[in-house]
Amino acid sequence: MPSNQSIRFPFTGLGVTFDITSNYLIFYNNKSEPIAYWEFMKNPWKKESDTKNGWRQIGGTRIRIQKKPVWRSYKYPVENLKMAFDYVRDLFRLPITRYLLSYNNKNLSPQYLNIKKCDELRIDTCRKISVDEMKYVLEEMEISKKLTLCLERYYEFKYDFIRFSVDELTINYAFWITKETFLAMDCARITLERNKNLPIREFVSQWLLSRNTRFEWLKMHRNLEQINWNEGFEPLKWNPAIRGRYFKINSFQSVDCEKGIDFLREDGMLATVVKAEMGLIYFIVWHKRFQP
Repeated sequence: MPSNQSIRFPFTGLGVTFDITSNYLIFYNNKSEPIAYWEFMKNPWKKESDTKNGWRQIGGTRIRIQKKPVWRSYKYPVENLKMAFDYVRDLFRLPITRYLLSYNNKNLSPQYLNIKKCDELRIDTCRKISVDEMKYVLEEMEISKKLTLCLERYYEFKYDFIRFSVDELTINYAFWITKETFLAMDCARITLERNKNLPIREFVSQWLLSRNTRFEWLKMHRNLEQINWNEGFEPLKWNPAIRGRYFKINSFQSVDCEKGIDFLREDGMLATVVKAEMGLIYFIVWHKRFQP
């Protein structure tokens, strides 16, 4: 008789990574931690020992035990990964958790793999990405948590308007970001590098007049113009009793806000503009006024 029992798989998400040495499918669990890898490469780097591969001899029987299993396929990495990706996604109906492209191969683009939604997407390459591929990412994909675009220096791209709405947005060559796109950004954390002149004054004014509780910080290259923050604003000097001196951007970076200019919104939210070294400017919101 057929069994009514079903097998429960621990996979809750699928990641895709393409780099210069090899390509991976990465399987995630409920904690968003990798629990298994499927690697695709032309040739093995070296022969690994049985112990490293998890093989054990128990009672005369050779078995394999791996806490985080790694499966490998060789010879045809592009073709094999595409087939494996389609098979695994259809079999387990897994959402795409992460997509990373650091080796430019058009056959491995989100468009070729028909990826429409993912939590995190990162394109990090010194080679040119076609305009069609970029437009697919910007127009056709729904990215919810993190979008990182690290493109080559002389990349030629123009885009009039797009509304970004992700938790974290990073663009290293942001020359193509227009004023309209900048002011429409609905993101918690924003990093823009090598951007053109963007209206930081209007961005701050827009936040002060809003009820936006999502925004956390903006980091960008500042304009050459001198901004008079006394005109149309009510700036405040730092008061150590009201907020701390340092604002934590991430686990590796904190911003010294001692000389920053503070702004208090009607609902009590406090924000600070800080001019930093290397031509950078920060606009940060103190959701926690004193940080460890």
